[in-house]
Amino acid sequence: MLLASNGLTFWQELQIAFGGIGILPAILLILGTVLIIVEIFQPGFGIFGISGMILVALGIAIRLFTSKNGNLLIQFFVMLLSVSLVVGIALIIMIHSMKKGKLSRTSLVQKSTAVPTGITKGTEDFTGLVGKSGVADTVLRPSGNALIDGKLYSVVAQSSLIDSGKNIEVISVEGVKITVKEA
Repeated sequence: MLLASNGLTFWQELQIAFGGIGILPAILLILGTVLIIVEIFQPGFGIFGISGMILVALGIAIRLFTSKNGNLLIQFFVMLLSVSLVVGIALIIMIHSMKKGKLSRTSLVQKSTAVPTGITKGTEDFTGLVGKSGVADTVLRPSGNALIDGKLYSVVAQSSLIDSGKNIEVISVEGVKITVKEA
């Protein structure tokens, strides 16, 4: 497969593009590619991705301005294709590891939430009410109020309706949800 009028193949243009690249363009291309990959794995405000694209563009531009042979347009596309191929491979790896659940087991993914789990200081612990008896203070359809151990609680009836004044028993507690049934 020949490219352009100078008769060079893709592999020859690739060799020219990356053969005598120099230190500065190589560092810019590698660092830019790494920053783009970091943006793929740890999305943020685009700072890493935009910085990476700028560094890649600078690396390609510096390489093309210092190039002495070959077709500059073809070298530009060869270098852009090479960077895109590396970023594409990283994207495929990320998608594959997301599907397998491997990414969630790495330090790249935040594992904790800002909201504490379980019972916090602001949540009263009602688990001691399980098994206790009381009286429905209001009609429970299915929610309402019940008097248990001389204290008024907001409860939910297991069945659809419990009349006011009926005896109830607490069968379960989930956080602040107290479930009762008619005793």
